Amino acid sequence: MKNGSLLIKNLNFSYPEYSEFIKSCILEGLSAGISPGELIIIFGGAESGKSTLALILAALIPLHSGGKVSGTVELGGISLLDAEPYELTENVGIVFQDPEKQSVTTECFDEAAFALESLGIPAEQIESRVRDAFKKLGISRLIGASTSETSGGEKKRLALAGLYAVNPDLWLLDETIEELDNPARIELFSMLQGSGKTVIVFASKYYDIFDDADGFYLLENGRLSERQSFPAGGDIGERLRNAGILPAPVKREQASLLGKQGLLQASGLCYSYPEGSFSLEIDNFRLHEGETISIVGRNGCGKSTFVRLLCGLLVPASGNITAFPDASKPETGESFLNRFCGLMFQNPDYQIFLPTVADELSWGMKEAGISAQIINAEVQKAIEIFRLPDGSTPPTLMSFSARKRLQAAVYYLLKRPVFILDEADTGMSYTDFTDLVSRLKKVSKGLIIITHNLELASAVSDRVFGMSRGRLYDDIVDFSAGRLNEWLSDSEKPEDHRMEDRVDN
Repeated sequence: MKNGSLLIKNLNFSYPEYSEFIKSCILEGLSAGISPGELIIIFGGAESGKSTLALILAALIPLHSGGKVSGTVELGGISLLDAEPYELTENVGIVFQDPEKQSVTTECFDEAAFALESLGIPAEQIESRVRDAFKKLGISRLIGASTSETSGGEKKRLALAGLYAVNPDLWLLDETIEELDNPARIELFSMLQGSGKTVIVFASKYYDIFDDADGFYLLENGRLSERQSFPAGGDIGERLRNAGILPAPVKREQASLLGKQGLLQASGLCYSYPEGSFSLEIDNFRLHEGETISIVGRNGCGKSTFVRLLCGLLVPASGNITAFPDASKPETGESFLNRFCGLMFQNPDYQIFLPTVADELSWGMKEAGISAQIINAEVQKAIEIFRLPDGSTPPTLMSFSARKRLQAAVYYLLKRPVFILDEADTGMSYTDFTDLVSRLKKVSKGLIIITHNLELASAVSDRVFGMSRGRLYDDIVDFSAGRLNEWLSDSEKPEDHRMEDRVDN
């Protein structure tokens, strides 16, 4: 092994046993060797231990979680199991699966500069390094912005800018590319490959850009596979497919809109944030009964803002949003839209707030006056369908992907006419997400999906809209994954062909 290599040898870890919670993750006998400058992918399904392994490599576990660890983890001869995290700031950097959990300031520039300030870097160097990082990550527009103004994907790019500014030897990226748009992923991978740094990407899904990595491992049942090369074939390819990491072939059956009534429509929408940093204008949008629509676009283009308007969480400055619970009775107003549409936020922790899984699943039904007997049966059914732990389990002790499934189960039980999934596939395998879409179709009248996964958008949608700079476009006639990527790459160009509603009532 060369100097600066990462060595993992016979690593074992288990979390503490809580009285009401089964051990959530165990790593057994993990061994791997990664040379300086290599870009490695570690694949794993839900609850496979990817985040736990990343946090161990960053010296954050077991320090902040407790648990038992044994084995050897060394970076260039430095034991990562014995070091304090602050001692490794210039050696190891990590981007969490949920970047908000590592956010410590309210301003984007300060956020990226925080680690450099902690290291005592001179102010003029901090200024230069942070500005260079923002430029490299394509987020220079955020230099004077508040962190609260950023989208999910922008938050991840901001966390990456902080890493770039420090420039550690080992980069740990936990599901970091999930909320990045496809062109941004390609740019990021190009940057990582040219950095000369050792990079480990932890991922629950395969993307084409991974083929340019130096190799990959599969973390499954607490164990790490032998190192593999791309493309993945034979037994390892089958294991990846069984875990939902590689997409299974999906035959798209496009719904016929002939004779279908409008379910939700918007016209002349205008909205601007109070700071004036972003404005959204939507000429026309219509979701028909029985239809599944996906919306794709670059990070920060307005997708989440638009769907928050649709479900009544934001009030437009002008324009109309109309819901049609039946053909003869159109309804408007934020209060009705709140009840008509169910919105799954990008971050499940914004919608999970009760002490146990059972409390979360039953709350909506209790508010609706449903009997305890029916509630108990529905809760147990949802736990089985969405592979959730026992109803007494605190959500705070569940993994990010398990919390996403809990969030999905809550909405499944609500049975709203329209479901809006705002990047709900983040942290979910292909299988889990397509399963979720299929189940929600059975209990709703229409779906709107926001995703950066172009393969998923192509597979599950009847129509795909593109969004750019707060405008909605309907010119993606062929919405294969390749065509969607072309559209995204061109979407920042100045030409403005605003969307026209081409489908009759």
